[in-house]
Amino acid sequence: MKYSREVLQRIRDRLDMVEVVGAYTTLKQKGDRWWGLSPFKTEKTPSFTVKPQEGFYYCFSTQKGGDLFSFVAEMEGLSFPETVVFLAEKAGIPLLEEAAPDPQEKDRVALYELYKRVTRTFSWFLGEPAGAAALRYLRERGIEEESCTTFELGYAPDSGVWLHRFLRSKSYSPTFLEKSGLFSKKHPRYPLFRDRIIFPIADSQGRVVAFGGRSMNPDDRAKYMNSPDTLIYNKKEVLYGLPQARESLRTTRCAYIAEGYTDVIALHQSGVKNVVAPLGTALTEEQVRLLRRWVHEIVLVFDADSAGIEASFRAALIVEKFELGCYVLSMESGKDPAEIYRDQGPDALRQKALERVPAFEYLLAMASRDFDPRNERSRDLLLRKVFPYITMVKSEVRREAMLEQASDVVRVSAGAIRSDLRRWISGSEASPYRRGQGQVEERGTGPTERRQRRDYTLVLACTQRSELFVYLRESIAPDDLSDSDARRLFLLADESLRQEEPLPQGVLDRLQEDPLREEILLRLTSGEYEGWSKKDIDGAVRNIRVRKLEAQQRELESAIRAVTANEPQKMRHLLEQKMVVDQELLQVKARSDD
Repeated sequence: MKYSREVLQRIRDRLDMVEVVGAYTTLKQKGDRWWGLSPFKTEKTPSFTVKPQEGFYYCFSTQKGGDLFSFVAEMEGLSFPETVVFLAEKAGIPLLEEAAPDPQEKDRVALYELYKRVTRTFSWFLGEPAGAAALRYLRERGIEEESCTTFELGYAPDSGVWLHRFLRSKSYSPTFLEKSGLFSKKHPRYPLFRDRIIFPIADSQGRVVAFGGRSMNPDDRAKYMNSPDTLIYNKKEVLYGLPQARESLRTTRCAYIAEGYTDVIALHQSGVKNVVAPLGTALTEEQVRLLRRWVHEIVLVFDADSAGIEASFRAALIVEKFELGCYVLSMESGKDPAEIYRDQGPDALRQKALERVPAFEYLLAMASRDFDPRNERSRDLLLRKVFPYITMVKSEVRREAMLEQASDVVRVSAGAIRSDLRRWISGSEASPYRRGQGQVEERGTGPTERRQRRDYTLVLACTQRSELFVYLRESIAPDDLSDSDARRLFLLADESLRQEEPLPQGVLDRLQEDPLREEILLRLTSGEYEGWSKKDIDGAVRNIRVRKLEAQQRELESAIRAVTANEPQKMRHLLEQKMVVDQELLQVKARSDD
């Protein structure tokens, strides 16, 4: 959903950025800036600054920067459209006519309301005689009454007809109920959840979007069951317990990821409130991307059996891909968090939660349990288990430290392991962790890529102020730029100025949910372009002209070599063209040397 640039500007005009940001961290004015402690991490010295006249913030300790919309999105864990709605409500600006029409929005709103209604009904059943056995089971598992309320636990009665009849009586159509995710596809009136403890699954805004159910029937082959994907629910993008954990995630900047619903609740009751769980699947990139809004570290709380170790390995690769700190809480006792809470109490579980170790250290230890230092094959197998993780690490310093750790275990020099790693990366065997994900060399560092990035840097620097871009626009055209992002940014800035919209806001408002928006905000707010002047633009434009003229030179030289002896007139024409290009190139380079 996109909103008009006019409404975004009205929100900016109506809200005081210092006041909005000040609700999350105390700010004090120093000159034209306001300073405060970072809302993104714990610190003692203020490193967070707001420049209200420009509408930007920057945090020096976390190197995060952005505008009003990106700040609220970061703090509240909202998407861009959700942030617009949040801020428009705060500013008192109606959005009903501003949003681009969404044909599915009516059904989406109805589903949110439906799940809210059904959640209340399930919760009611848990306190009735029909739910007595379910409530007794929860108490035996150590789940307290307060948690039943906090997590909105419920019970689905052992009936195949009640839910459909109940919802039809509330005027929901059979067609709508068929796509609600509450009923069997094969038998549209039969509820998916029957004689089950219900764990409501909510999105980051606290809206229930699905259910998880634990069967009370010992003969049921499906002990746990989750809702299917619907218009409002995608299991890859949602985490159980997120609304209850969000405030703690924000303050601790760390997330514990457990395996199940009762593990989440047990840890929460022990005081470890920054805990969530994936939903019946392995941890996904979408879920880690969601958590990255609030945290810098992730602690994996998986079983220590072979399946749990493999799950930890896969999850650690994903966490490392997003450059978050990754740790593992080993449950080698054979007990999960819920069992530790039930058998040993909250203090024991809270203490256990502190026993985290770095993910690589844990994975190396698990991989080396059956290692035989006298067996060459055993050594190769161990290294190939940890190579995927090492290649995912972008920091050269951390990679070297990991190679040294592996060297200590396999009793081979780090240099030899490094050589094997390079051969493994360039090997012909297909692997998702070889080329394209965790390469040792950073992408985009060759001469061509560096030249293209210089074009992007030039245009980006000029979008920080309208007068700089106007000056650039007089010197070059989009076709002079070799980088696709640079050309796109140039055209967006040009369109903004033609619509008499200031930069960079005009560009940012056109991007809205585009990943390029976040990158532009970060680089513009970091201050790296503050000193840019027309002189810097002149130098960059000269480099572009040199590059363009050199390309023309090469084309003409190639054409001249292709001319035959029977084409003297064509040869003369090409030589004349080349003389003009050569002369112009000399003049541009001479100006460059001045």
